[in-house]
Amino acid sequence: MVRALLAFAALAGAASPATGQTISGTVRETDGGPLIPGAFISLLEKSGEAVRADFTAPGGTFGLTAPVPGQYRLRIERIGYATWTTEPYELSAGHVLSVTVEVPPRPVRLRDLRVDVTGSCFDDPSQGPALATVWEELRKALATAVWAEERGDLRFNFTRWERILEPRMLTVREATSRTYLRQPLPPFRSVPVAELTRSGFVVVTEEASEYRAPDANVLLSREFRTGHCFGLTRATVGGAPKLGITFRPRERRRIPQIEGTLWLDEKNAHLDRAELSYRNLSLPRRVDRRLIGAEIVFDRLPDGPFYVRNWWIRFPFFEDGSFTGYLQGGGSVKRASGRDAAWEMGHAVALGIVRDSVSREPLAGAQVILRPWEDAAAFVPPPDPAETPFSATTDRDGRFLVGGLPDGVYALSVDHSKLRTAGFRPNETRVVVEELFPSETEIWTPSAETLYARICREASPAEGEGAVVGVARDATTGRPIPGIPIEALWSVRVRRGVARAISESAVSDGQGHFAICRVTLGETIQLRTPDDSGVVEFEQDARIVWQDVTVEP
Repeated sequence: MVRALLAFAALAGAASPATGQTISGTVRETDGGPLIPGAFISLLEKSGEAVRADFTAPGGTFGLTAPVPGQYRLRIERIGYATWTTEPYELSAGHVLSVTVEVPPRPVRLRDLRVDVTGSCFDDPSQGPALATVWEELRKALATAVWAEERGDLRFNFTRWERILEPRMLTVREATSRTYLRQPLPPFRSVPVAELTRSGFVVVTEEASEYRAPDANVLLSREFRTGHCFGLTRATVGGAPKLGITFRPRERRRIPQIEGTLWLDEKNAHLDRAELSYRNLSLPRRVDRRLIGAEIVFDRLPDGPFYVRNWWIRFPFFEDGSFTGYLQGGGSVKRASGRDAAWEMGHAVALGIVRDSVSREPLAGAQVILRPWEDAAAFVPPPDPAETPFSATTDRDGRFLVGGLPDGVYALSVDHSKLRTAGFRPNETRVVVEELFPSETEIWTPSAETLYARICREASPAEGEGAVVGVARDATTGRPIPGIPIEALWSVRVRRGVARAISESAVSDGQGHFAICRVTLGETIQLRTPDDSGVVEFEQDARIVWQDVTVEP
């Protein structure tokens, strides 16, 4: 009998209790930037230990309950961005503290890292600035997988298969498969790291050969870091540029060990896959050692944790003591479900760029949502972003990528605070998504003329006039404030040496939105609030100018 263990596990955070001292609020980028959904936010006690953790919701909101009163910090982690930790907050017994966390957007650009091909192997992955940067992105991804398993909310449907391969051509001689429903992540577990350190990654007995692979707990463990040395490499893997953390055993031990590469996508810093091979194996000459190994492919749930999407492990197969081929076992996740949602786990992606028709520039912070085209064609009301698993927020270059889609036809909509301020509901575009034929979609927001006609319905359109659209915000919290009178003032030259002062005004609505029409193009505009706390000047250099004002509380 031949048996293989392939496991992927994790470490941290338990679910927050329903009572106690709570900190809640929103997470957004600094200077009133976009809200941040899908950030991994942790509540840290004084020692720096995370006592609670969760992902921010589609609207950037969060809520974490501390086990006891005291001082706590919030740590916000995003794949592809530098980690941010707040100043301490004081949580009193039984109280709810509401905060707005502003995070500086500091992208981690893996493609800019220099990789020296020297064969160096560092004693720890935190050594060397380039290696340490890539390791931190890997650590963040693995920690989310650990958190998801510890929390216990997710269940996965997956298919596990085994194939016996001919020794030379690797053609399939026999094949079996079995489907498992609503299983907790991960489908398989690694043995404890202490056992791996003691007996190795392959155990051979008279009855079975057990091949083992590391899970997230093992990869993040002190034993793994002290038992291996690490390097950095760059290559094209799966048709895309990747950066890889290489690892190999530090000590020469006789027990079977592993070496390999942990690959991350250069473009978005997402953990992509792990490629593993085995060392110190006693095998017959007929066995091709290059064919023995494992591959683990990772993916991420929409605005949620990483998980193992596909995996396989291949090793020698013996019958009656003789080598007759290779046994390759593996699996694939087909569906994920949580307490309130379910996701069909396809492998296709929808990707593209969103552009602002007014400025002709990429639009950052736009929310891209996909739903089945048949729902849109049947005029089913669009879902709330929190109710759809397939969404993404455009980056600073206006780009988006929604992964894990089954092949099919989808309705793609784009939402943004600018469009909401102008009173626009997202329009839906028909897109075809196919795993084998990915294509990029370019989306433009409504034109300036269309926006002006919608915003300024009572103002007859005139050449040389535009509108100022924005949000009145609290200067301290950044939250929208309703009922704020806002006045726009400017001067128009009547004749030489004579100018006429002009003003238009508006009051912010229930969401803090305001729009001021009939503003003369090409002039310097001053926006004022009644107490002059929100004075701002700008050029009305386009038909539509987006300009928020801040108001002191």
